Amino acid sequence: MYYVLMPSQDIRRNLATEQYLLNHRSFDEPVVLFYIQKPCVIVGRNQNVRAEVDLNYAREHQITITRRLSGGGAVYDDLGNLSFSFVVNTDHESFGNFKLFTQPIIDALHEMGAVGAEVSGRNDLMIDGKKFSGNAMYTKNKKMYSHGTLMLDVNLDEVSRVLTVSEKKLASKGTKSVRSRVTNLKPYLAKEYQAISTEAFRDRLLLHLFKANTLDEISDKEYRLTEADEQAIDQLVADIYGNDEWIFGEEPKYTIKREEKFKGGLLEANISVEKGRMTAITIYGDYFNQKETPEIEALLKGCRYERKDIEQLLEDITIEEYFNNVTKAEFVQLLID
Repeated sequence: MYYVLMPSQDIRRNLATEQYLLNHRSFDEPVVLFYIQKPCVIVGRNQNVRAEVDLNYAREHQITITRRLSGGGAVYDDLGNLSFSFVVNTDHESFGNFKLFTQPIIDALHEMGAVGAEVSGRNDLMIDGKKFSGNAMYTKNKKMYSHGTLMLDVNLDEVSRVLTVSEKKLASKGTKSVRSRVTNLKPYLAKEYQAISTEAFRDRLLLHLFKANTLDEISDKEYRLTEADEQAIDQLVADIYGNDEWIFGEEPKYTIKREEKFKGGLLEANISVEKGRMTAITIYGDYFNQKETPEIEALLKGCRYERKDIEQLLEDITIEEYFNNVTKAEFVQLLID
């Protein structure tokens, strides 16, 4: 087995590295990757971002949002979390067999004192009835990766804040995350590991997997990214993991109903969104108007459902002509938080 210790703390780059190694590098043995990232939310391949993430909170607190290739639910990571990934040649029996990849992690945790850690359900790792790890898989061209998280010392308050969506009348066909009780691993580790850093925790797991005493013993098994690798990974970040079209444009079709009371009256907007763009919008209310509402509805149709895109589209429009005593800022507030 080979290993990669990712130097980046950007989830977008780490996911791009994982995909690049899966698709463009061949190894004669499995590869295990470890990565640690700054605060971020990773939604599953089939999820609706807006149904999972409080976008306003994420932006205000500089929490990166991206979408992964694999399915499953949304997760929050920060520097107290360790992510791991096994890249292997696949067969029909290994896909979906999460225990095949997570049991070695469980064994290492038992060694470190977390003797109650266990594989639970389809793809979770639990301790004391609480979840500390979620796992997902992706396969392509007879290769596969199985990746997961390990909550060592994550800010649990942020988990509940950023993954709690504001009350909205939103109907989505996307896969919903199952809200579980979660916990950090650190309290369950032996006394000598209570002050362990995420990096030291990573190295401890790595040594267990390789049955080694020091990293020097396994230095010949480390794969270091080349300059060509880095350039290709840069492109994947630009094209996919850092691209709003991938993050939001891949959302399943959904509808949202927004309602606000302004000085000019009550406005209600029914909006259909598909692939990140408004495909239909109907506005109702008890407002007065000089220009016909269908004009503004037609203008908005096809616009990306992002605040900056809506604001740019309306830049030269006098909203008060369509909705008397309603400002442009208020109208944008009606459409999107």
